[in-house]
Amino acid sequence: MGKLDKEDIKDKIKKEKLFPIVPNLLTTAGLILGLASIMASLEIVMLEGYSDFSSPEIFSKFWWASAFIGFAVVMDMFDGKVARALGSSSSFGTSYDSLSDLVSFGVAPSVLIYVWCLVSFGKIALMALFFYVVCAALRLARFNIQSKKTEKNNFTGLPSPMAAGLIIAPILLFSEFDIVPGVRMAFLYLFATPILGLIMVSDIPYKKFPDFSNVGQFNVLVIGAIILTAVITNPGIMVALVTSSYFFLGLSMFVFHQIKKRSESKKKQEIF
Repeated sequence: MGKLDKEDIKDKIKKEKLFPIVPNLLTTAGLILGLASIMASLEIVMLEGYSDFSSPEIFSKFWWASAFIGFAVVMDMFDGKVARALGSSSSFGTSYDSLSDLVSFGVAPSVLIYVWCLVSFGKIALMALFFYVVCAALRLARFNIQSKKTEKNNFTGLPSPMAAGLIIAPILLFSEFDIVPGVRMAFLYLFATPILGLIMVSDIPYKKFPDFSNVGQFNVLVIGAIILTAVITNPGIMVALVTSSYFFLGLSMFVFHQIKKRSESKKKQEIF
């Protein structure tokens, strides 16, 4: 019995040592995917000097540069959940995750849209993109401080993965249908990117995704299969649908609650 107990203890110690590595490996995967997106964007710059912007190779590169960021979003969704499930959450993991997110959801999308449609706008485009990256950094720094209290049930401000998803959605769609972005798309990004940055650092509450732990394993598998099938068959459409729905639903709910508060305060003033 003594030997068995010692072996069990050794196995337990090994597992406890391995547990913190798993979520950090997922975070590392997300970071590498963000870097892969940046490298793909730089390759596009090289290719544009030798081939036409509307060539299939360029469209493929833009699609993959966007998809790498999308895969990084998936890694970000799982690393925190895995850490909590294994009981291996730590300050190091939270900080490392935020650093990874800054690269994958701050720098990588900015480089991508600059190459895609903003390179001809020069300093104005750089100002908009720098502002977005700074806001992403501030958003992540605030999350590190508030993650255990303020942001336990809701996100304060738009989460950086969703902001990145909103940025890459049009690129995925245009690349899938071989559409070259025009001047209107460039002006849309010049206006929308700083707005996304401001909403990231705002106090607008965004709901966290629902917890499926009480739904049942079979139902979760069915839901997961439906979502996975939709994403694989229509990635651009699904990314655009999910991110825009999440963005506008949170924004509209915030506006609705603000209007409701004002009407209630007016009623109280009329009573007194």
